[in-house]
Amino acid sequence: MSIHIVWDWNGTLKDDRADLLGAVNHTLKGLRAAPIDLATYQARHVLPVRRLYTQLVNRTLTDNEWATAQRDFTDFLRDRPPRLRDEAEPLLARVHSLGHSQSLLSLYPEELLRGEVQRLGITGFFARIDGRRGPDGTKEAVLADHLIALPPDNRSRPFLVIGDSLDDARAARAVGAQPVLFSGGLEPAERLRAAGWPVTDTLNAAVHVGLRRLAARAAPAHPARTSVTPFNPHPPRQGRRQL
Repeated sequence: MSIHIVWDWNGTLKDDRADLLGAVNHTLKGLRAAPIDLATYQARHVLPVRRLYTQLVNRTLTDNEWATAQRDFTDFLRDRPPRLRDEAEPLLARVHSLGHSQSLLSLYPEELLRGEVQRLGITGFFARIDGRRGPDGTKEAVLADHLIALPPDNRSRPFLVIGDSLDDARAARAVGAQPVLFSGGLEPAERLRAAGWPVTDTLNAAVHVGLRRLAARAAPAHPARTSVTPFNPHPPRQGRRQL
């Protein structure tokens, strides 16, 4: 059974918690608010992001303040070199070699997202890349459109959504996809597990769990389609692949 994986970017494939925290604190400085630490950022993390700032400054931002905050946040990140998680690129290559398709959906500004993916040399792994093009929002509001825009062969496959937030899980549930959440991202692992979603500590394990769950889903209705190529969540180390 071939599947389609929709990957999240920030906090999932991209190793950027420190950069995001720095961007938030840079923005808070412009709002004359106190900086926060990583534990506070994770505990308060919520989408849409404007709600996060409302909590952190303890008041509602004006539209002008929010526009400035978004610009400050983006400018800070634009100067930071993107970093993938160590396991990400070998995993993307291995998933591709097994015949599964992949795409990337993020609430990160599209210009930054595409630039970072290209800079890291991984564009070729994805059938489609979508970032945020409009106002701040949630993943649920854009996931359905992302799936509809996939190539026809990809759209016919079972969907696995791998991300690091409850918003990723809610978006997956809304379109009937299987969510698996990564514990090393922007929300505390305890919160993710308490919500009842499958949670893993590595991206390799997330793919492994997702494949197993999708195979179990398909078993009653399509017994002939339940065979899944074995996926080792602890692969041997590989060198960097060039596309």
